[in-house]
Amino acid sequence: MCAALLFFSACAGRHQHPAPSQPQALSIGGLLEGACQAAGRAGPAVRHCPPYLEMLVADGRITVGLGIGTQDLGRVQIPEDPTLWRSSQHCRLFGRDVAVEARLILTKEDFRRALEECEVLFITSHSRFGAGPVFLHDGKSQPFRMQTTPDYKVVMPDSEVAGYQGAVLSTFHDSEKDRGYTVFAPDASDLENSFPLRGYQLLVMSTCSSLRHFLDDIEAFRKGYPTTGIFAASPSLMDTDMRVFKRLIYEIFRGASAQGIVDGINAEYRAVAWSEMKRGRPPWKMVEALFTLGIDTVSP
Repeated sequence: MCAALLFFSACAGRHQHPAPSQPQALSIGGLLEGACQAAGRAGPAVRHCPPYLEMLVADGRITVGLGIGTQDLGRVQIPEDPTLWRSSQHCRLFGRDVAVEARLILTKEDFRRALEECEVLFITSHSRFGAGPVFLHDGKSQPFRMQTTPDYKVVMPDSEVAGYQGAVLSTFHDSEKDRGYTVFAPDASDLENSFPLRGYQLLVMSTCSSLRHFLDDIEAFRKGYPTTGIFAASPSLMDTDMRVFKRLIYEIFRGASAQGIVDGINAEYRAVAWSEMKRGRPPWKMVEALFTLGIDTVSP
């Protein structure tokens, strides 16, 4: 496998409080169409289609998955009609007409299938202290269990266990914080029942401290297949308008380098964070883009 593993520091902030007004229903088709149009107006970032994008469009289509976390991170209005949870459209990329097929990921079963079927994946969610991402229709009690590190300990404040069922290793009380904690054993039962996409995949884990929690798991899962993994180096917010996801797709459609994709994501996170602060929401920690590049291009 030849993989680019990138780490980004998102603007931090544990919870995003909802605005009082009812949010508009999320349109996966609208997000993809907007990214395509914006990329067309801006023009390609490079003269020739980069290797990773060549792999994505080799069969004339790109499959995209957008994973939505739980409502305590922010209110995301999902369309009531399930047919609107998917989208199929065309975009002109480097002189080629490419079909873009997109889906929302709302359960851990959706995520299991997306790991096998989607070439581009963006997950915005809790990390559940390393147990795994959680999705809108499952709730915090049912993370996608993907923690494979043998000695890893999933340490949850008792107030955050929220019904999570796992093998308890120990409990303790932190006298300084005056909080109780439960320590769970690592569990990879969901990942172990999943299969990797047999081809190039670009996976963004926009979940709190996913670099620390899930880097080893994704590397092991994707072993043997070309992969670009982008992980959060710090706590991250859920952008309820999905501007960060749209920026990711925009950068891919323009053929941006791996570094360009990460820079774009970080820039969008900073813009979202400032917007939230102006609305009187809790302040976010503003962090510059910090990441480590393995390699800038990916080849089979």
